[in-house]
Amino acid sequence: MFNLEKNNDMKINKILGLTVALIVLSTVSCQDMDLNPHDKLAEGTFWKSESDVELALTGMYDQLKAGEPWGANSFLNSFSLPAFDAISDNAFTQHNRLGLKNALVAPINSQTGGIVTDFYDIAYKQIATSNYFLENVDNVPSDNLDAINQAKGETRFFRGMMYYYLSEFYGDVPIVLNSYELNEDLKMKSSKVDVVSQALNDLDFAIANLENKAYDGHVGKGAAQALKVRVLMANQRWAEAANLAKMIINDSPFSLSLDYNSLFTASEQAGNPEIMFSVKYLRPNKEHIGSLNWGWWQSVSPLQNFIDEFQMTDGLPISSSPLYDPANPYLNRDPRMVLTADVPGSDDDPGSVFGYPGENGGMDIMWKDRVNGMPPPIRYCLRKYSDRSFQTTVDQSNHCDTDYIILRFGEVLLNYAEAQNEDAGPDITVYEAVNSIRNRVGMPDLSAGLSKDDMRTAIRHERRVELAFEGMRWLDLKRWGTLVERINSVDATQVPVAYTHSEHNVLWPIPQSEIDFYNANDLDLGQNPGYSGN
Repeated sequence: MFNLEKNNDMKINKILGLTVALIVLSTVSCQDMDLNPHDKLAEGTFWKSESDVELALTGMYDQLKAGEPWGANSFLNSFSLPAFDAISDNAFTQHNRLGLKNALVAPINSQTGGIVTDFYDIAYKQIATSNYFLENVDNVPSDNLDAINQAKGETRFFRGMMYYYLSEFYGDVPIVLNSYELNEDLKMKSSKVDVVSQALNDLDFAIANLENKAYDGHVGKGAAQALKVRVLMANQRWAEAANLAKMIINDSPFSLSLDYNSLFTASEQAGNPEIMFSVKYLRPNKEHIGSLNWGWWQSVSPLQNFIDEFQMTDGLPISSSPLYDPANPYLNRDPRMVLTADVPGSDDDPGSVFGYPGENGGMDIMWKDRVNGMPPPIRYCLRKYSDRSFQTTVDQSNHCDTDYIILRFGEVLLNYAEAQNEDAGPDITVYEAVNSIRNRVGMPDLSAGLSKDDMRTAIRHERRVELAFEGMRWLDLKRWGTLVERINSVDATQVPVAYTHSEHNVLWPIPQSEIDFYNANDLDLGQNPGYSGN
């Protein structure tokens, strides 16, 4: 297997240079179609040794971080992932991260900025990089066929992941499986069914060729399986999803971490048995400004309805638990509440909050001091992914290296519970999966004898509080058919301007620039229903 060590300065510099080269060589955005063919640009200068394969593969991993620390070229990186919940009922982004504030207060259209239109280009750049790799890797002289096939498996994991997201965000899109040659005809849209089939095909190849191992920075078989479960669930293929998730639970090297908070703490992520795939960072060469973004700038804020979702420690909602005291609403709550959000009272324990020493030697609490700068009625600060170890000046927040988790075993358990409940009802294995998640943070077991509908409600609750700000809420609401209803429930009592979403917004518009380029080539790519140009 190829080595992706990230602590070698010379190698890092080569990787950074190659990443730029790969993006330039492989950009599939239609605006760049006048570039020379990718394989001819690189012919004779690369793909000569296994170290070239290593560098190219590392470039693909690094591409997930493109645009950092100040850009947001992927919603999977440190600058963006938690912000993706701000296109749901979970959160508000006062600084318009990913363009999501604008997307929720005005009708989305084909020129909407931010991730709604930008992800189309982001995904095809990653796909083009993958295609370029797959077309050239066999040119490398190597006797280690297993290592080459594993590299191909990692590459097809990335391509499959991008086609999955494209199918969810845009529906019907072009399937591109090769580097464009000069003057080659543009690919037209394929059906969402075919796009999903391509994603599954890529992931099946990855599963067949990747090692079943603990996460070491490389994608492994378990991560490819977990992503395939997501794809199956998104398309309501419940029995297949449940069977594959059960296989991961029984046969993979992953398990729940004993400490929920350790998942989001840089010093405790290495070797964490729950992390299956993440966007990795390492100071000083690969760092980010996540804590500055969430903890100081307060770029993403949990909403009141999200805070209200956290149950009392007796397992009952705040609406029915005798433990709930309106005068002290944050006491006796699910511990994940204060591990996800800073709430009034969080500053009672200076060791557990994000702060820095005050002028008199005491602890000035960062979020408490700055909450007054939030636009009313916003009142909560994101704690998850905010590194609380900084104890000097806010400038140190520029030096975070917390990894941002894309797939983890806890989600697999909840995916199994949802798929199994939808397919067969709330059997004992469904209870075991959900209760293991709850018990980890000291929450009681679910009540026995739940109906299928009641279990569905319990699972959806658990997903919301367990996976918040991990890039899942929009996808969950879409799968459940409640996306429009839930977003439109966020009114002016919770955000400065009420959110609005229409039924056709469950698919995003194809970017107008892409439509225009096809038109300029006498082709009609077609717009999604409900948007101009349709």
